[in-house]
Amino acid sequence: MTLRIAVIFLLINCGYLNAATNNDGDSSQVSSINFLGLHATAATKIIHFKWEVEQENKGDYFLIEKSIDDINWKKVTQVKSLENHKERHTYTISEINFAEGAAEYFRIIRVDKYGEKVELDKVEINQPILTNMLLLPVKGKANKLMSLSYDSLICSDGKITVQNKEGDILLEKTVHLSEGYNRMALNIKGFEGGRYLVLIKDEFDNKISKALTIYRK
Repeated sequence: MTLRIAVIFLLINCGYLNAATNNDGDSSQVSSINFLGLHATAATKIIHFKWEVEQENKGDYFLIEKSIDDINWKKVTQVKSLENHKERHTYTISEINFAEGAAEYFRIIRVDKYGEKVELDKVEINQPILTNMLLLPVKGKANKLMSLSYDSLICSDGKITVQNKEGDILLEKTVHLSEGYNRMALNIKGFEGGRYLVLIKDEFDNKISKALTIYRK
């Protein structure tokens, strides 16, 4: 009787060890990734994302998140993973991005089939402070006034200058740059026909310029 009990006990223990070994040794159940890096390229109101994965197992999806302080994050987009592969794959996606700060951060998070999240990479995008500058003739006053508009990410004091093609400053005006959309009238009544450069500069030396051509009869 003692021998029989000992044999049963041994069989049970051997079965338990085999089951544990099979579970731990089954690579198909292991979540893994060989990630090669995230790249983010800024265009006008669009961010182009690209990342490469050498191989992955048990993947589910990728999250791209954005922050303006590198602390608080919000979702930008979600991209489905190939789940399982052993050959390099390149993911690309483009998303509309309205600039919220001079420096913005983007990170990529991998979520596997088990719901586990891991931050894979993070990049910083430096947005231009002054953008979208336009010079348009004022209706009915094209020979006298130009409508000047631009966007600014910050509030600051600055200057608007108009230079001729030789680089001589013909007009210089101190202005306040408001955060967001700005618009003002530019007096060109005393300017001769020719090509000019309109330059906006804030107090931190951020600049934006636009060519201006004036036609006179």
